[in-house]
Amino acid sequence: MSRNYYICPSTSTMRTAKALILCSIAFIAWPLHAQKKLFKGKPIEFGITLGAANYMGDLSKSVALQETKPMGGLICRFNLSDWVTLRGNALFGQISADDKNYADVDAFRKQRNLNFRSNIVEFGGTIEWNLAGFGETQTGTPSTPFLFAGVSVFKFNPKTLFKYMPADPNGVALHGSELQKYDNQWIELQPLGTEGQETTKYNDRRRYPLTQISIPIGAGYKRQWNDVWAWGVELGVRKTFTDYLDDVSIDYVDDQIVGGNSGSLAAALKDRGPEVGYQKFDNGLGRGNSANKDWYMFLNFTITRKIIGGKTICFQF
Repeated sequence: MSRNYYICPSTSTMRTAKALILCSIAFIAWPLHAQKKLFKGKPIEFGITLGAANYMGDLSKSVALQETKPMGGLICRFNLSDWVTLRGNALFGQISADDKNYADVDAFRKQRNLNFRSNIVEFGGTIEWNLAGFGETQTGTPSTPFLFAGVSVFKFNPKTLFKYMPADPNGVALHGSELQKYDNQWIELQPLGTEGQETTKYNDRRRYPLTQISIPIGAGYKRQWNDVWAWGVELGVRKTFTDYLDDVSIDYVDDQIVGGNSGSLAAALKDRGPEVGYQKFDNGLGRGNSANKDWYMFLNFTITRKIIGGKTICFQF
């Protein structure tokens, strides 16, 4: 006669299974009531950032507030300890400058008459040093100032706004009719070789790469809003290793050299002085200062949410 055997789980086993199931559901669902769940250990945070972008270089030796443009992006943080946070960024912003901003106080800039804008796309990693420690919960150390530094890869592409002018303000012929189709367009400058890049006479001048390395450094302040959300504000500058964020670095090159290599549009855009009634600069005169590299910067607000990791205290049963 066969017998069926049934194993009855103990009350403690049932409670343990129930706790594990409910903990799993809680972890997947991320309950909205943060007061029922405390984060311990070091979770990963994900969030967004929004703010303003600016630049310093040959067309703006200091920050020109009128050239401030928006920026934004995504950030991810891992709090390695209360004192050190690892962070990744994917950021987008725009920088710009115009000699007209300084034309009233700088005769050279008034004659040079250059302008540019460029989108910046940056992917980078930084280390944050939490100066007061950062406990990640309101019951720990909920706020701290911090310093950060790291390395980024960024892409840029300077463009200038072209205004078609058949004659200059003095009535002298300026732009040929073949350039009329470019009127009021933003023209990419790097392919034009406005400083004689890759011409026969200046074959040692290579076209600058549009993807480069930068070093982000800065400071900020962050605070836990509750046990799940945190906010912060920061200012970061980017040291670059290029002097061509604005397409300006060395000197003026003769029209025949630039135009013969890249066409009449390049010749028109390498020297914009005639557009405001000045003579063209002589070949070899300084167009920029190659000794100083360009910088760009972000002032931004961040908001992040814990999404993965960290030891968790589940609901009481």
